[in-house]
Amino acid sequence: MSVPDKTYVRFVCFQSIGRQRSRLGLFKAIDEAVESEHASGWAIAEARSLSAWFNANLTIPKAFSAGGHKGFGQPGLSWFKPVATEHISRMHRLKVALEECGVHVEVLTTRDPGLIVWQDEHQIVAEPRGRRF
Repeated sequence: MSVPDKTYVRFVCFQSIGRQRSRLGLFKAIDEAVESEHASGWAIAEARSLSAWFNANLTIPKAFSAGGHKGFGQPGLSWFKPVATEHISRMHRLKVALEECGVHVEVLTTRDPGLIVWQDEHQIVAEPRGRRF
């Protein structure tokens, strides 16, 4: 019997604030992308459709930090579990739509996302333990 794959998946894009670039999740980038002058009709429709699907099929995490002295001082990051194949597939579709709107998307993977502070069937939220994702 083989051990199940424990590789977690996260989709991120970059946002520039002044001289600083920070990573943010794709859901926060949808509004910006569909308002872009580079956005084509099919990409806007696809991003909105996928956003609606995720709103109906993905729980908003209830915790992003272990809090107190147990926390590592960084907010937790959301990762898809390896078993969330439908969600990951739709995120790849969202990646294509956002890139058509001029938003570059990176797919990150890790076997060690950090301290897991919340989880459900499809995703985890983990404090990265000082690592940067």
